[in-house]
Amino acid sequence: MFIASLAPLMFLVGVIAGLDQYGQHRRLLENLQVYGAETDAVISYVDEENQRNGVDFLHPDGSPGFASVDWRYYAPDVYQSLKYGQTIRIIYIDALVSGSDRAVLAEHYDAVKAYPRIPPDIWWVLGVSLLLIVFKPQFVFLGMIDFSELLSPSFET
Repeated sequence: MFIASLAPLMFLVGVIAGLDQYGQHRRLLENLQVYGAETDAVISYVDEENQRNGVDFLHPDGSPGFASVDWRYYAPDVYQSLKYGQTIRIIYIDALVSGSDRAVLAEHYDAVKAYPRIPPDIWWVLGVSLLLIVFKPQFVFLGMIDFSELLSPSFET
């Protein structure tokens, strides 16, 4: 019941998280389109907990660069094949803009473009909390009415 009473808050947090994810993905795609540069990179670390790889590469002027490749855009067989020290082809953001520390796998760039702008886990939060609000609206008023009336089928006295 305590979780049900937090349904409006869960919905609000879901909306904020969804808008944030949408904005991050949209910004990544825009920056890759405008400032994207393709190069070879060496995987410098594999972070299975956060599901990403770090890659080292050289900018066209010869200066060293670093970026992270997020696994969420790719099929499991793609990111499981990536190993420490492996050379891969990436598209990175070659400008000092927000998200310039991110890169994508060049041969799987279409998967990044096709990835849903709002991930499925956010839709679950929104859906469950909205269902609680719609089908059990009395839980929204949990602290405002008598507990015995909360579980009754109607509010008639």
